[in-house]
Amino acid sequence: MSLVRHQLCLFSVVVGLIAGGCVGLPPFGKHLTRHKVPQDFQFSAQGWASYYDVRFQGRKTASGEIYNDEELTAAHPTLPFGTVLLVRRTATGRYAIVRVNDRGPFVGGRIVDLSRSAAAKIGLLSAGIGRVEVFVIPPHHELIAHL
Repeated sequence: MSLVRHQLCLFSVVVGLIAGGCVGLPPFGKHLTRHKVPQDFQFSAQGWASYYDVRFQGRKTASGEIYNDEELTAAHPTLPFGTVLLVRRTATGRYAIVRVNDRGPFVGGRIVDLSRSAAAKIGLLSAGIGRVEVFVIPPHHELIAHL
């Protein structure tokens, strides 16, 4: 099994753990305003998020993976590929857990580009952009300890 495929399979396990209520987080896309982000999630940045245009579907990302708008992935300018992030929309508290697999965004003032699925989970599809907080989930965390 290729490394990318192995990482994607393990990432789906993480998604299942989170969606199942592990560590007290509500399921994806639900409001996280009254729920605190776990203390060991490292705050990374606050700023504007956008999402990939449909024309990027099937194209190669900077990590070498093929972009799939149905996966929960993101582009970040500096974080290592494979870093797992919690991206929370500040206006609503809706969030998604994504894996960095590309570089960007390349528009001033934006801190992360989300896949279409991740953007839908936090309610960005109609607005196109929105204010978010980004937290890095540490590699030792129980959610990704199996990766």
